[in-house]
This record gives sequence, structure tokens and C-alpha cells, in this order.
Amino acid sequence: MQTKNVNLRPIVEAVAARVAALGNWPPYINAVQSLVSRIPVGDALAPGFDAGLACALDLIPRDRQKLAATLHAAYSCEAVQQVRKEAIDMDSDSETCWWLAACNVCQEGAIDEASFHAQVESFVGLVNNAEARQDAARRELKLMSEKFKLVDGIPFVIRDGGLQGAYVAGYNWGVQYIESYGIFFIGTILPTLGLESFAFSDRKDEKGRPVSGPVHGSKQFVKVSSLDELAAATKLVRETLGPPMAGNCPKCCVQLLQPWACDSCGIAF
Repeated sequence: MQTKNVNLRPIVEAVAARVAALGNWPPYINAVQSLVSRIPVGDALAPGFDAGLACALDLIPRDRQKLAATLHAAYSCEAVQQVRKEAIDMDSDSETCWWLAACNVCQEGAIDEASFHAQVESFVGLVNNAEARQDAARRELKLMSEKFKLVDGIPFVIRDGGLQGAYVAGYNWGVQYIESYGIFFIGTILPTLGLESFAFSDRKDEKGRPVSGPVHGSKQFVKVSSLDELAAATKLVRETLGPPMAGNCPKCCVQLLQPWACDSCGIAF
């Protein structure tokens, strides 16, 4: 698939609703903006390639797109559990392998047009090589596991992909700090963080945008603008959801005592 001289934005815009429906995205997510805004044009920079765009461009086979579409904008316990189960064997044609391989190509940040097309071509290479795709998926799984640390028992993330790593490791909520924004985010795979009644600050950035509160109205993902606000919010989340403990082993269902390893059946994932 040669994309260098192709305007991919209209192609992605035309199928955004299909990808959103497949992934059961919440109504507050603007499907077109969520996908199209990742594609840089001219001198403008954008977030770049990800698994959602891989679905929109049909680089992931249609019958293997549901998981990637879901995890683009609608994390759920069921989707994360699927990843944990399929990652044990990492079949090269599993939905989890396709999703992780696309994540491995993604380099969240300021991507220019040339770099974006290079990302697409890189993933095309994985599409056509099952062994390389499997290797990329395994690399990404390992990277995710190294992108979070526990702080007071809570997964804390400063690198993109770390929150996903915490979820797959068995934690159901965590905190991410994004330096470029200078704010913290709290996320969960559960239906809500329980912060609907929390008094978020009314602070705004230099463009007048809120730096605290639900992200696009989400109950699962919120931003807080200071350490004091983070402490208050995480206190309420802990009281509502409990500690973000590692979950059950996806193979034998025994409670995990540590992320990514089961002391009962001996698997490491």
C-alpha cells in the first residue's frame, strides 16, 4: 500500500462511523475527529498512526478489527481480558497480535507527514509478514509492562502506553502524567471512576481550555491539574473502586499476587 501521494483523510473520514460502531465508542467521542486528526497534512504535526487508523485503512483484516477498534476509544474489562488471554500464546492472526503490532508502530507525539507515511509503510510490512507481526506484538507487550511503576499501590505512568500496560497487567485503574500538557490523568477500564460528584478545579490553559474534569465527558478518563487535586481525586477513586490491585490470571483465574506473572500455574505474560 503506497500512501505517500494519497490524501488519506477523506478515506478515513468516510469509514470513521463504521470503526466507531465496531468499537462501541461512547457518543461523546467524535469519531471523525478522533481518527482524522491523527493524520498530518503539509507542515502541520499530528499524533500519527495508531491501531484505530489501521482499522480505518483496513490494514487489519475486517474480521480482526473489533478489539483494536474498541481499545482506540472504549476500554472495557472484557477487551482487556481478551488481550491478557490471547497474549499468552500470541497467535499471529489473533486480534490481540494485530492490535499490539499496530501499537508498536505508533509513536505518540508530534509526527510530520513524511514520518506518518513511513509509519504506515512499516505496518504494511507487518501485515505481510506474520512472524514479524508476532515479534512486534511481543515487543510491544514487553514495552507496555515496563512503562508504569507502582506509587502507593497505584500504577503511575509518564510514558505513552503505560496505562494500557497496567490494565493488561491486571490493574483496573491508574494515573498518567503527560509532561507536554503539565497535567495528570486518571483512567479506568471499569464503567466509571466514581468522580461524577467530584469538585474539579476551574483552571484553564492559555487557550482557555479546562485543565481539570472529564475528558470529552468521559466517566472513565479525567484530568486533574495539580498534585493536591490528584491526591483528592485518587482518594475518592480508591474509596469507590478500592485499590487498583492486579486481577485474576487469564489462564487459571487465581488472584495475581504480582503483575504479569502467576504464582499458581507458573505462566508469565
